[in-house]
Amino acid sequence: MKSISTLFNGKAGYLRLLLSVLIFGAYLLSASSAATPTVANAVNSICSIYSGVTTVIFILGLTLMILGGAIYAGAHVAPSSLKGSLQGYGMGFIVGGIIGVIIVIIAPYLLQVISGNTAIASACKGT
Repeated sequence: MKSISTLFNGKAGYLRLLLSVLIFGAYLLSASSAATPTVANAVNSICSIYSGVTTVIFILGLTLMILGGAIYAGAHVAPSSLKGSLQGYGMGFIVGGIIGVIIVIIAPYLLQVISGNTAIASACKGT
C-alpha cells in the first residue's frame, strides 16, 4: 500500500489529486442537493464542476502566458550561457498558455460536433 505522500508525487500524482478533488466536489454537491435526485440537480452539479474546471484552466493559461512573457523578457539580461534556455522556457510557457486558452474556448463546440446533440456546455449556458 502506498503512502499518501508517494501517491500524489509527480505529474501523475497531480492528476490523481485533481481527479480526487473533482470527485469529492461532485459528491459534496450531490449530497447537499434535495433528498430526491432529479435530472435538474444532476445537471446543476455537472454544470458547477464544468464551470469550475473551465475557469481554472482559463486562469492557468493566462498565468502561463504572463509568466512566459516575464521569463522571456528576463532572458535578455541573463548571461549568454542561460539566455537560450530561458528563452526556450519562456516560449514554452507562452505556447502552453495559448493552447490551454484555446482548448477552453474550442472544447464545448468540439464536444457538440462529436456528440451530434447538445453538449454539457450548451446545457450549462443558462446557469
